[in-house]
Amino acid sequence: MKKILLILFGLLFVSGAYSAQIANVEYVHKMIEQTWDITVPYNSALNSVKQIANMKYLLSAIDVANHMLNGSATTDYGNGEFATTQVADTDTVNTAVETLVTDNGGRNYKFFITTTSNTTSFSFSISAAGEFYVDWGDGTRNKITRTNTQNLGYSHNYSTAGTYTIKIGGKATAYNTSTTYAAISFYANYSQTEIASIDGSLGAIFGTLADGSQPRFYWTFYNASNMTGSIPSDLFAGISGAPASYMFDSTFYGCSGLTSIPENLFAGISGAPASNMFHSTFYSCRGLTSIPENLFGSISGTAQNGMFYMTFGYCPSLTGPSARINGQYLYEIWPSATSYQVGGMYSGATGLSDYSSIPTYWK
Repeated sequence: MKKILLILFGLLFVSGAYSAQIANVEYVHKMIEQTWDITVPYNSALNSVKQIANMKYLLSAIDVANHMLNGSATTDYGNGEFATTQVADTDTVNTAVETLVTDNGGRNYKFFITTTSNTTSFSFSISAAGEFYVDWGDGTRNKITRTNTQNLGYSHNYSTAGTYTIKIGGKATAYNTSTTYAAISFYANYSQTEIASIDGSLGAIFGTLADGSQPRFYWTFYNASNMTGSIPSDLFAGISGAPASYMFDSTFYGCSGLTSIPENLFAGISGAPASNMFHSTFYSCRGLTSIPENLFGSISGTAQNGMFYMTFGYCPSLTGPSARINGQYLYEIWPSATSYQVGGMYSGATGLSDYSSIPTYWK
């Protein structure tokens, strides 16, 4: 690695022959984004992104990029011997971004799973085209190239039982249009007991496509009963626009160890409702304690069958108000909704502060 850094400095003194230009801070960030599809935050202390970038700034930005791609800090170039005030030209930036940024063998790890302590195998399925990367947490890494959206399973066996951190990355380019195939799903045989916790973003991998195509997370974490804690706030970041039918049907069904839902979980969703879009999404999530304001984005329009059917059914620990959008209860937004559309949304959630006001067919 020291050899690569020496090459970077060498470029500073010969780059004139190659028509390189002095790089500014904005150029550093744009190159990282274009090469690795991640957005490294600008240093808040900067007066202008047009400032000249020196080697310390460049190497520090690379440290941040490596942290984002790997889920933890993996390099400390920004505090090393080459992190000087020597200016960086465009050739140096290009070489540094291409060679010093790494995600341990696969690009764009964005979603992370910590397994339970007795895990001996792990599996999931994908119903999307694209290029994907998996680090199974024991030194084994796979690249998955998909040219079709057929639902296919992937699994890995561990030599010893233990706790592993599984990393998944890549980018989807097309989705299966079947309403019962998830872009990615971790359930097997109607349950998933190997997941202890999750972090990161699935939406960064399986996001809304340029043509408006939406991923589905149908049964993605179905009966992951050992998954505890909060749902990551950016789990579905990268998803926007009108929902697809069955989009979040039973996504967290039976995840009894979850305790909280982030306010902006579905913030990108807007427009008209779709059938079964939030059918049983949190059904029997018995540890959930509240429903955040504006959880369901800015949906408005004619009610559809199954759109909120049993969404919070059998969540007895819920307290505080029921679901609202911009301060208005869902049953006020859709006062004429039928039991086929919203039946049992709050079944058993008697601890909600407005439970007595909720229309019968919603509970």
